[in-house]
Amino acid sequence: MPEPFLEIAERMLVGPVWPASILAALLVVYTLLGMLGLLDLGLDLPEMDADPSFGPDLTQIIPFDMDFLQGIGGMTVRWTNFSRLPIILWGGIFTVMFWAISYGLWHQFDSQRYAPDWAPSLILMVRNVVLAVGLTKITTQPLLRYFVPPPIYNHETLIGEKCEISTSEATDKFGQAKYRTNAAPLLLNVQTDGSIITKGEQAIIIGFDPEQRIYKVTQHSTEPSA
Repeated sequence: MPEPFLEIAERMLVGPVWPASILAALLVVYTLLGMLGLLDLGLDLPEMDADPSFGPDLTQIIPFDMDFLQGIGGMTVRWTNFSRLPIILWGGIFTVMFWAISYGLWHQFDSQRYAPDWAPSLILMVRNVVLAVGLTKITTQPLLRYFVPPPIYNHETLIGEKCEISTSEATDKFGQAKYRTNAAPLLLNVQTDGSIITKGEQAIIIGFDPEQRIYKVTQHSTEPSA
């Protein structure tokens, strides 16, 4: 192999740079195959609404509030814009950021302080991933207007509508509920008017706190009126 190629390979496949280089190479191959029509580039938005009944009940295995953990995970994914853009677009921008950060920091700073061994490389790779996610968030934010339709539903149109409690229960302190739409359901942060409404029960939206962006709900009565 010619010496210039060996030098490039040594700079690309060293320390924390090689995972980013491999990911970048896979992205190039995937894009080329997509342009040739051999693969679907996948420009559709990802489906993030998983069926909670699928798989084992993790609440019986892990002694944590799974509803809280799922809420944190959902907010994190939404914050990064991963669920709001086509996967190939978000992944392509992330890959470029990840490779640029890994390559630049290693050859400018890290190689002078760390050996290209597994332990420091793994720690540096985690740092690079975090930085790349942050830069991807900043870069993709202006693109949302092209992929995320303007909101049709707001607190004015939701007052008086029915929703379904999605957390284990909703109280006057905390809870979440799903409002069914023609597309993916809206996930609302809710508080009750004092009652405790359990998961799967219907509730009526009766108010909205604009400062905390929390909806006030009351239990939906299924009893026929006299």
